[in-house]
Amino acid sequence: MIKALPKNKFLILTLAVSAVGLGSLVPFSSILEKTSSITGSKSELTKNDLSEALQNAGVFQEYPAEITLPVKGKNEKAIVQYAFDAKLQAAMEDLFRNYRPDYGAFVAMDANTGRILSMISYNHDDGQIQDNLALRATFPSASVFKVVTAAAAISEKNFSANTMISFNGRNHTLYKSNILKLTNNRWTRHMTLKEAFAHSVNTVFGRLGAFTIGAETLRAYAARFGFNRKIAGDLPIQEGRAEITDDAWSLAETASGYTRDNTMSPLQGALIAASVANDGVMMEPYVVETVHGQDGSVIYQAEPKIGSQTVSSEAAAEIRALMRETIVRGTSRKSFRGFARGDLAYVDVGGKTGSLTGMDPRGKYDWFVGFAGRGDQKIAIAALTVHEKLWRVKSSYLARKAIETYFKRTQSERNVAQVRSRSNRG
Repeated sequence: MIKALPKNKFLILTLAVSAVGLGSLVPFSSILEKTSSITGSKSELTKNDLSEALQNAGVFQEYPAEITLPVKGKNEKAIVQYAFDAKLQAAMEDLFRNYRPDYGAFVAMDANTGRILSMISYNHDDGQIQDNLALRATFPSASVFKVVTAAAAISEKNFSANTMISFNGRNHTLYKSNILKLTNNRWTRHMTLKEAFAHSVNTVFGRLGAFTIGAETLRAYAARFGFNRKIAGDLPIQEGRAEITDDAWSLAETASGYTRDNTMSPLQGALIAASVANDGVMMEPYVVETVHGQDGSVIYQAEPKIGSQTVSSEAAAEIRALMRETIVRGTSRKSFRGFARGDLAYVDVGGKTGSLTGMDPRGKYDWFVGFAGRGDQKIAIAALTVHEKLWRVKSSYLARKAIETYFKRTQSERNVAQVRSRSNRG
């Protein structure tokens, strides 16, 4: 049964998904075949129609079972079936309820198709924030923006994960003296790009932005990853912003993510990771699987659709190497310690963390944006928690639990299917 959500702490999307089982993960070759034939689709509605209708219906408070849509030239009530994975959604709901951050948001999506598997918006105090935080772009992207900077360096300046970089300064500070001039001395440090990414070294990325990449190129790559433009989809996603000027110091702040002027939504964060996992192809996100008219006829069926090409497949592979280093030796190593065991040993995981104090809402922002894949299965995740005083849970831990929940269950389902197949053959 599909039900609308109550207006309380959670914007938890616990909805029926009987028509969209977990086995619907699609290889990218199949997506290309589908997207090439989207023109002339029999759907009477567009994603933009759905986005506007959901916003008008109060999507920030609940996801209604019925919405008013323009059907055959007039507005009619229609029945909506959403694309969420109910079991993953329930597991993440429990985690947020148990750890109770002051604010939080979580998005998981199928990187191959853009299907949103889970979406959570949480605030600890009832009624304090009514917006869907997963769609709000008021959150500083912090060091997650280093994905954009790395993509530009790899794609335009022939950097690789193993390119060696010299710099002065500590890992997590940013000083003009270390950015605007580089003097080789006994304190000069040398680090590969993947090490600087994994440990989130601000000076390295600040200098890359200011003196290697430049403002024009960084603006172009920010747009590729969804900043400063509307992201197409069937949800009203607030536009992420990146203030990129020609001033060297300001450019260094932007490129390293050491600024509150770069903002994004958790949904955009998931899309960034999804494009890296999907060989540089960013799919349009969708939350609506089907729409039925009052007579039961199907008037809309979701189709995977390519949104943009962020980087080449070769560049995406290099970025994945950077993100894996974050899990193995970087800022997420503690949260993922002991992860690759048993059924999870063959799951490929990468990510990027970010932290910064923000004002809307007020608190310390903690990001994890990443991917997990096994064979044709590829999911992307963005987890955000905001802590005013007490630090209750790390976003990277929430991401790990989501990945474990998803892939342990899919492996179990595969094992059952294999046993049934052997039984049928016998």
